[in-house]
Amino acid sequence: MLKKRRDNHEIIADINITPFTDVVLVLLIIFLIATPILMMEGIKVDLPGAKPETALETKENYLIIKIYEDGNIFLDGEERSIGEIKTLLEHVIKLNPKTIIAIGGEPNAVYDKVVQVIDLARAAGVTRYVLIK
Repeated sequence: MLKKRRDNHEIIADINITPFTDVVLVLLIIFLIATPILMMEGIKVDLPGAKPETALETKENYLIIKIYEDGNIFLDGEERSIGEIKTLLEHVIKLNPKTIIAIGGEPNAVYDKVVQVIDLARAAGVTRYVLIK
């Protein structure tokens, strides 16, 4: 007579952590890639408050710098080079430190020029500037 042999089916009480480990490693890689992107610095911009500034109402308190599509830069209606802009801004700020510089560009202007002008204004000591159309 043949004896029937029963397979011994044991219940596994351990938790399989391999899928969990895979998910944790993928999240770690995502955070390692995303963190430097989130930490990139940008240009600090003072957002307008609820009340409009009255300083822009008088022409003596501000200068307008416009950047055009062809790359030409105009300071109060006169064409200037990048080098001249910094020198003129330094002079204006020495005379009146509260002068506001209004920087604007045409819709198709090279944005790099706008950023260069902002950087020049900061280097010249300008602490108050606005971006205009």
